[in-house]
Amino acid sequence: MSKIADEFKSFGNFLRECRAEVGKITWPPRKQLVESTWVVGALILMLSLFVLVCDRVLVWAVALLTGLGA
Repeated sequence: MSKIADEFKSFGNFLRECRAEVGKITWPPRKQLVESTWVVGALILMLSLFVLVCDRVLVWAVALLTGLGA
């Protein structure tokens, strides 16, 4: 066989193995998935607020130390 034919055969093998692995996945129930999504969203929001507050405090402190604050 040519090198290209071997590549296609190898790729076909890869796709068959991927399909077999996807068949082994156990998905969480819808309720659990929705609850987990809300938890992740809430944590992202809290972390974003924390970073915002830290950023504002640091900007204020640097402005105060450098005399650029009004």
